[in-house]
Amino acid sequence: MNKSPVVTALLIAVFYTAGNAQASKMVSVDYGIITGVNQQEKDTTGGKAGGALLGGLVGLGTGKGKSGSNKALRTLGGAAVGSAVGGAVARGTEMVYTVSLVKGGTVRIIMDSGNLHSGDCVAVEQGGASANLRRVSEEFCSHNASVPQQYKVEHEKEADECAQAKQQLLDAQTEDAIKAAQMKMNILCQD
Repeated sequence: MNKSPVVTALLIAVFYTAGNAQASKMVSVDYGIITGVNQQEKDTTGGKAGGALLGGLVGLGTGKGKSGSNKALRTLGGAAVGSAVGGAVARGTEMVYTVSLVKGGTVRIIMDSGNLHSGDCVAVEQGGASANLRRVSEEFCSHNASVPQQYKVEHEKEADECAQAKQQLLDAQTEDAIKAAQMKMNILCQD
């Protein structure tokens, strides 16, 4: 019996999990002013791939204790379902925010939604492939050097909590766990 689909799914899961675990530990926070707000169509190619990976992992997980061929079939079936779901979820529009950073330079952050506007002062939270914007007091943009460090440390803590909540959502295995993780992420990551 060829177990290559199972081995491939496991290797992808290990690299994916390791990358996300490391990303959540390396969250940086910068401050800046939103200089542009645009809306664009979502790129559905990544959603299908991500859905296939997640579906494959769920299929593999449900095959625990089963024969090798059963695991392979569940993995492939889960990947097919996940790809379809991922493509459906990825449809629609997303917001593209351009932020002029206080320290110099600009960044573009793409988010599913947001109630941010041009001219808002924001904390730009970045870690690995994850990013988040959070509206903050104008003082962080206009007088950043004189803002006490303790307030910046608090933003770093909030950014880390948000990154951990995103990771918990990715790690969720049941519908109830996914709903709970989604709620937690919304509470900790939204403005």
